[in-house]
Amino acid sequence: MVHPSTSRQPPATNLQKMAQRDRILIIDDQENNRLVIEDFLRRLRCEMRGVDSGEDGLVLLKEWTPDLIIVDQMMPGLSGVETTERIKALPDFSQVPVLMVTAKNDTETLRDAFDAGAVDYILKPVDQVTLTARVRSALRTKHAFDEISRLSRDLMAQKQELSNFTHMVSHDLKSPIAGAASLYDLFLYRLKDEYPEVWGKEGFQELLERIPATFRKMLRFIDTLLGYAEAGKVIGALERVSMGNVAQMVAANFEYAVNEGLAVINCAPDLPQVSCDPVRFAQVWQNLIVNAIKHRGERTPVHIKLGWESVAPNLQFWVQDNGPGISAEDQERVFQPFTRGESAKGGNGIGLATVQRILNAHQGCVWVDPEFTSGTRICFEIPNHVG
Repeated sequence: MVHPSTSRQPPATNLQKMAQRDRILIIDDQENNRLVIEDFLRRLRCEMRGVDSGEDGLVLLKEWTPDLIIVDQMMPGLSGVETTERIKALPDFSQVPVLMVTAKNDTETLRDAFDAGAVDYILKPVDQVTLTARVRSALRTKHAFDEISRLSRDLMAQKQELSNFTHMVSHDLKSPIAGAASLYDLFLYRLKDEYPEVWGKEGFQELLERIPATFRKMLRFIDTLLGYAEAGKVIGALERVSMGNVAQMVAANFEYAVNEGLAVINCAPDLPQVSCDPVRFAQVWQNLIVNAIKHRGERTPVHIKLGWESVAPNLQFWVQDNGPGISAEDQERVFQPFTRGESAKGGNGIGLATVQRILNAHQGCVWVDPEFTSGTRICFEIPNHVG
């Protein structure tokens, strides 16, 4: 049976009425015990309700959400430990703190209480000072968690707004550029056909051919910006895939760089299986190899190696090259957007920032190895999820 609190509260001011009071649920099969706890906590000015069984407490939670639950350890029917376990199994109440009231002070009893999800315990006979202090501590923890949850929701909403904005801007920018490129093609066709004397002038064709190259560069830059904005999202469910297959597939895309003598790429044959979004990790390998080629300096061809090692409980992968390396002062800032090293040949400074966002989305990390001095080695780690 649900019993409303019988403790008397002082008249609330208008400001107090505007502010929501903390709610405390007391579960104890002894009414006198509930009344004592309510009386001890009267000065906290909380809204308190009491029930005489774990079963009734679970029923009340369907219509009333407390900020703190105080439950007696020994009760007929559901015990305090069983009641706590069932409360913590409810998604909406998994973060509501539970204080266990117990007459037992042995290790096994306290361990059972904490294993069930209680955040603290109070020994009988209940002392007012101890009870008040632990209730205040638990409520402060609950308030802090609520604030973190609110900030997290706000942050996720802002990230979604930014992602939507990026999509909109990318589309709005790409459409007129693509339209201008089409009009330019029409212009060239008519120029060749109607003004052959102009088309045939020395150097004129070379000048005009630079324009579509500029269009393509702008479109690539917009795609890169969109890729950076989307990098923090995992496209689909994590899959158990061969990192070797992903890396070798990406390395094969650089056949042009190998054929032109820009790079030599070697991929370790034994890269392990990992749980990841394979599309995103193909982008990781792609960006790291591109970074090595762009920062090769005067080293042609640049020798690029892809490898790994197990660093329990994680897996560590790396891409290293024998280029000019990255200075110590630049090794952290290279992962910031629009940051380029002095040896970069082209690029927009988003590639490594995109890699970092992808790794963050996989609970991983990326860094420049400061101990590698024969060029640059960029390492990244991800959890070794099995199964």
